[in-house]
Amino acid sequence: MVPFNVYLDVSRASPRVMAHLLEPPGLGIRFESREALDQDLSAAIAEHLRWLAMHGHWQALDGSPGTAVPDTPRWRIAQEIPVNGNFESGDDVGFYEPDSLPLSSAEVEHYLGIARSARDDLLALARALPTGALDWRYDSRSRTIRSILDHVAYAELWYITRVIDDPALANGMPPQIEAVDRRMDAGNDPLARLVMVREEFERFFRGLDTERLSRVVVPTWFCQIQTEQWTARKALRRAIEHEREHTRSVLRTLQVHGHGIT
Repeated sequence: MVPFNVYLDVSRASPRVMAHLLEPPGLGIRFESREALDQDLSAAIAEHLRWLAMHGHWQALDGSPGTAVPDTPRWRIAQEIPVNGNFESGDDVGFYEPDSLPLSSAEVEHYLGIARSARDDLLALARALPTGALDWRYDSRSRTIRSILDHVAYAELWYITRVIDDPALANGMPPQIEAVDRRMDAGNDPLARLVMVREEFERFFRGLDTERLSRVVVPTWFCQIQTEQWTARKALRRAIEHEREHTRSVLRTLQVHGHGIT
């Protein structure tokens, strides 16, 4: 099998790196060092491919007969980008050569299908939580499960704004998402927010015209870093990566509290 192309963010602030698998999308994972990446990335890719196969996405992406996933996938670094942050919330993330490629409507559906599987998994996990678990946290520095779910929901609105940036409206809510943002704020159920925002997320990306599917945007609102480049392709793949990352966070929290899922 041809090696998977891995795109790497390299922190200027620490030895940390963040690896992204752009195709098949959905894997964005931090490592404390390059040594840790070299040791653990192949297993992380294999886990991601198994997840795709479980949801019926791997065969179509692979292009070869069957759905078998390699135990130790080969990979290579296709591009490296230095970034100023340390891969925490709000830090910058690289813009890679494939991110600039225009999206087709078929590719939009490809991303949305994988995103739907990620959302289904997170909702199923949240609905099966033990009583009181929404307020559990991994440690004193981490979010509660409730705040993780809310973070994922509101981040999805933020990913939409990466594509519709308009500096003239920097102090207001974009009209495209104003109504759903108001409805999300009106309730207290994080699961309802996840359902609500996903409906708007899918509607928005399906409704983008050819120009919006190919343009490069440098957003200046709802962000501290105002030099980061975005496209519809990057917004979609980052939304999937983000949800998968926080699903793993919820699972780690459950394991710490003795409710690990095998």
